This record gives sequence, C-alpha cells and structure tokens, in this order.
Amino acid sequence: MDRPHDGTTVSEPESAIVVPDAESHEGRPSTGERLVAWGSRLRPSWKGLSAYLLFQVLAFAIWVVPILHRFNRQHLGAGLQDSRYNQWALSWTPFAISHGLNPLHMSYLFPPTGVDLAWSTFLPGPALATWPVTSLFGPMASLNLLMAAAPALAAWGAYLVCYRLTHRFWASLLGGYLFGFTAYMAGNAIGFVNLMLVFPIPLLVYLVIRRVEGSLGPVAFVAGSAALLVGLFSISTEMFGTATIFGAFAFAGSLAFGKEIRGRLLHTGGLILVAGGVAAVVLSPYLYDVVANRPATPFYPPDLMAAPDLWSFIVPPPYIRLGGDALLPLLSRHTVHPVTNGLGYVSVAIPVMLIGFAITERRRRTTWALLSFVAFVALLALGPVLHVGGSPHGWLPESLLANAPIIQSATPARFLAYSSLAIGVIAALWLSRAAGPNAWIRWAVVITAAVLLLPAAPNHAPPQVIPQFFSSGEVRQVLRQREIVYAITDAKGDEVLWQATANYWFDLAQGYIGPLPLDLRTGPLSGGLSMRRDVFPPYPKQFRTWLQGHGVSSVIVDDRAREKYGSLLVRAGFGQVYAGQGVSVWRPPAT
Repeated sequence: MDRPHDGTTVSEPESAIVVPDAESHEGRPSTGERLVAWGSRLRPSWKGLSAYLLFQVLAFAIWVVPILHRFNRQHLGAGLQDSRYNQWALSWTPFAISHGLNPLHMSYLFPPTGVDLAWSTFLPGPALATWPVTSLFGPMASLNLLMAAAPALAAWGAYLVCYRLTHRFWASLLGGYLFGFTAYMAGNAIGFVNLMLVFPIPLLVYLVIRRVEGSLGPVAFVAGSAALLVGLFSISTEMFGTATIFGAFAFAGSLAFGKEIRGRLLHTGGLILVAGGVAAVVLSPYLYDVVANRPATPFYPPDLMAAPDLWSFIVPPPYIRLGGDALLPLLSRHTVHPVTNGLGYVSVAIPVMLIGFAITERRRRTTWALLSFVAFVALLALGPVLHVGGSPHGWLPESLLANAPIIQSATPARFLAYSSLAIGVIAALWLSRAAGPNAWIRWAVVITAAVLLLPAAPNHAPPQVIPQFFSSGEVRQVLRQREIVYAITDAKGDEVLWQATANYWFDLAQGYIGPLPLDLRTGPLSGGLSMRRDVFPPYPKQFRTWLQGHGVSSVIVDDRAREKYGSLLVRAGFGQVYAGQGVSVWRPPAT
C-alpha cells in the first residue's frame, strides 16, 4: 500500500486484494477467490485486452443487440437530426478528399457562399477511420459502429489509468466501467457520437502517468500525446477545448498536492507543450478556420445552455435501466431539460463512495487532489445559475466561461465527463486499498454504484427510410449536376442524407448542420421544412421569394410530406415535373 503523503503509489501483488467471499465447506476456493487468482495470473497486456473485450461485450449487449439484424438501416440511438447530420459528415470527408476538395468548406450547402464546417461536428477523424466501412456498408453502419465502440474504448482508457495507479485488475475494471458506462455516455447515445468518443482523454492521462513514473521515453510520449490531441480535435473541438481547461486544472492540482514529483511533473508539462505544438502544426488549417470563423456570440444564450439541476444528480434519467422510466415524471417536473440534465446522474451510491474515500484516505494528499477536481468540475457543470427543482438561484462561476474565446458555446452538462473519469479513478484506488474484515463494504458500495448506473438502450427510431430516388440513377436524369435544390422532408436532417446518398449530385439551398451561423439565418425557411417540424407554413409569396433569392430551381418533396406542403407549392406557382420512388420534384414557372 502506498505511504500517506507521498503522492505516489507503490504496487502490491494482485493476490493482496481482499474480496470477501467465504470458502465453501469443502475447503475449495470460492468464486471470488478464483476470479482474483485468474486476474493475478494474467500478464498486464492480457489483462488490458480482457478488460476491453469485457467492456465491448457489455456495450454490444446494451446497444447493438436490439438492432443487430438492421445494423446498417436503423439508428443505434434515437435517430435525432444530429444522427442524420453525422451520417452526412461521415460520407462528406471521404468524398471531399477523394475529389480534391477542402473538407472544411462545404460549397454544396447554402450556395453560392457555402458554409464553413469548422464549428460544426463534422467528425473528420472518425470519418477517415471508418472510410472503408462507409464505402462498403454506408454511413449508418459507420455511425452505429462508432457509437457501439465509444463506451468500451472510454472504459478501457480509464481502466488503463486505474491499473497503472493500482495494479489491481478487478478494481481497475470497475473504475473503467464508472467512466465508460455512466449517465453521460448513456445520455449522449441518443445520437451525439462526437460526445461519446472521449477515449483520447483517459489515454492522455495514461501517457502522463507513464511519463511521470519514468516508464515512457520523451519521444514516445510526445508522439503519442500529439496523436491523441489531433484525434480529439478531429472528433470534437468542444471536447478539445474543455479538456484543455480541465487538464490544466488537474495539472495545477497535481503540482500543488504532489510536491515529491513536482520536478517530474514540470518536465512532463514541458513535453505536453511540445506535443501541443506538434499537434498545432498538423492541425494548422483546421485551427485557422476555427479561429477565423469563431462566432461572435455563443450559439445559445447562457440561460438556454443545458446544465444539471441538483435533483438530476440523484434522480435517474430515462436512459438508466433501474428507475429511469419510472422516475421520468419526477425528473421532468423538476428540470427544464430532463434528458440533458440527466448527464449528471451519479446515484446515491457515488456520494457514499466519495465520503468513504475522504474518510478512509484522508491522510493522503492525492485524496484531496482528486476530490477537489470532482468538486471543481461539478461546480462548473451546474452552469451560470444554480437550479434546484427547476428554480434558478444566484450566480455561479461557470458564467465566466460564457465570455471565453473558443469554448463560449460549450455546454456545461458535458463537463461531467471529466468528473466521471476522476470518480472512476477514486473507485479503483479505494477498492485497491480495501483490506481486513470490512473490505466487503467498499466492494458493495462500488458494485451498487455500477448496478445503479447501468445504461438502458434508447428508444430506437424506426428503420431509416431514404427514398429510392436518390440511390437509383433517376436523380441524375431528373436533376442537373450541382442544381440548387430545396428539400421538403419527412424529418429534419433528411435533406443532407438525401444529398449524401446521391453522392453530392445536387446542391442544397438549406441543410441541417447544427446551429447556423448568423449570416445563414435568413428567415424561417433557412431552418428547413419537414413533416415532423411543427412550424407555421410560409406564405406562398414568402416561399417563392426566398427560393428565388437563393437560386433554387427545383423543390424535392418527400411523399410523406406532400399532403402537408403540396398546396403551398401549387399556390406558389410551382409545377410538378416528376413523381416516383418516394418523392416528387417541382419547378417554378419558366420566366
């Protein structure tokens, strides 16, 4: 066991773990003892592989099994418009690169100016990684693959951190689980794959630990860290920005509480700056676009940013298996955004664990460093205003971030990914130091937390239906290449899927890419028209004028939306020129 106040961890043999489980009457080892013995016999590399496989099997069982027979046709998540945009993004980057185009600038949307994608979640890194899958099976398969792998990769990264600190397989396995299978991950599984792919964050922590302890050379550390920084930036600029902030705070806390390793920490910090410089060179075109096209104001006002209500930390959200559906009415009554607020859910067991950790490990400086980090993240995650039972109360420090460059549009509820990692580490450390007749209490608390946090599969949307018109050769017969089209769809975001399915044969006057820059918000029609969008239909003259001003020469209407919008097209003077394969095509009268 590590010495109090020394700031480091000294390994004990795996067999030192005490899992209370009495031997059978025959004197043979109990199940718990056999599991401990199995874990102790494995080499570290095999333990790491076993941990990943266990995590992946669990993720597969929760999210993939319900849609396995329709894996490339049905959303693993809830099928939100973000899922449709993510599919478009996963196909756009390969298309752009293979055609010699700049992936950061999309001229096929919002012509003639196009749109810069640096501030959208267009996933260039994951798009490149899944290019072969997208080519063979389509972007839906790639998106589902990424979402199925994300929890396991995150949990595995946290496992590596925990195992490096404790050298305990089972304790580290539970620590990894508490990061990869939290409410944060389950909540974002409804369709936000960019927020699920957080595995570079624990892997960066793992490399820092390896470097500080001296088991990783400077060249390997810089190369690995730079690669992870590039990967994280290519997944989510928001997560990169918040990881920088919370990483800096964690580093400062380590310097404050770990005086024995302060010199090694400072040297490692210098190497991190070098790795950041290498990453900046690699990402320079992307970084330039992010800075040059940063929004003047946040995408959403601070009071509309999703942040946890205090209730949501202990009331399970709907995507938690135990109690989520039953307690949704309670959560909905007390929070403005019950789904996003639920990202902060930790159950009643995690506070018990944190209190137990504080009491039993109070003489260690690392204890207070970790607990301070959890408290700091939780405080900022509460947003600019404290909400209790849905009612606002006073001012909170997070409001300062609303004016910070680059991350001013970051959503406070998403900060909880970082506290989840620290909670996983705390769980592993607490279990690794469990000994004596009361050791079972620690295991019972952590296992209870793991059970209470077990995610449930989201309510899956029906299988995705894309009109055959776009996958057949018919689209090339009816539309001219790069013709500007306005799409009226069944659901918001379908229009960009249509474009991707047609291999970018036509341009879209409007398409869902997330929050629009101010210069593209040219009225209600810039947000699109769809069957499921509850907006008042535009007046015929307003509709015709907007389309003329944006160079639209064709309107494509999904058959499912025709009853709602067909009369609008007729009254606006448009005539039908094609009907079939799930759509109709309309054009304005010749002038």
